[in-house]
Amino acid sequence: MIGVSAQMQRLYSLIHQVSTYAYPVLIAGEKGTGKKLAAQTIHSLSRRREKAFVVADFSTLAPTLAESELFGYERGAFTGASQMQWGLLAFAREGTILLKEVGDLPFHVQTRFVQVLQEKEFKPIGSNHPLPFKARILATTSRDLQAEVERGTFRQELFLRLNATQITLAPLRERQEDIPLLIDYFLEKYEGAEQSKTKFSAAAIQHLCAHDWPGNVRELEEKVRQAISLHSGAIVDVSDLNLAPELPDDRRWAADITSYLDGRERDAIIRALRDSQGDRSAAARLLGIAESALQKRLQYYEL
Repeated sequence: MIGVSAQMQRLYSLIHQVSTYAYPVLIAGEKGTGKKLAAQTIHSLSRRREKAFVVADFSTLAPTLAESELFGYERGAFTGASQMQWGLLAFAREGTILLKEVGDLPFHVQTRFVQVLQEKEFKPIGSNHPLPFKARILATTSRDLQAEVERGTFRQELFLRLNATQITLAPLRERQEDIPLLIDYFLEKYEGAEQSKTKFSAAAIQHLCAHDWPGNVRELEEKVRQAISLHSGAIVDVSDLNLAPELPDDRRWAADITSYLDGRERDAIIRALRDSQGDRSAAARLLGIAESALQKRLQYYEL
């Protein structure tokens, strides 16, 4: 993690503090702020650093698959379960499991997960034999989970357990002094050893620092990568940068949510086809949709 701003200094201090303990940590922040990287850093500094770091990414899972992905299942537990499958809770063992975008965890699975945290054990779907759960829990969210609790869409018991300590990552627009350091880091990351060194002019850096960065560090990284791959000269100037004009908040939200939902649906379809070994009828059942609807989505996503 890179930065010299006051926000980053506080973040470094918090990460070092929580890495010495085993209680859950909730990492909040806008998309692209580096929440997963913060979780990986906590794990790498902890006593569990030599053990597994497992990611359960609920932003890419269809709601119907979240439970089986977490808990695993026995052969014959449901249609399409042709063999036993370990879940992510089992793979985590005594390491760390990251619940990425935990706000997307289906409500009924939240209930089961509260039981896991209470009893320190879990049962794969279709099994009567509990397995011990000894992993540390880290979770990330780009939502306001307290508001979700008040609306009744997120279980209060789970929120309270995950929120033993909360770390909030500042958006890039609130720590603009870190942008030049990030530019240098991404230049070094994407330039090959055989390439001549690319530099950003002072005006270009100032232009980037003034940008609002709705996509945060992830968006900045992509702009630097584009500059390296598309620019033939040694100096990148303002005229070489392609910063799209920002949409009004309501239009930006609509564009973001459409892209977000398309990405989730496409990933869920790919996973269902993989789990069903290409059987479209079985994949449709896993997704809870008609086979004709699945066929239309395959055409839409050119799969």
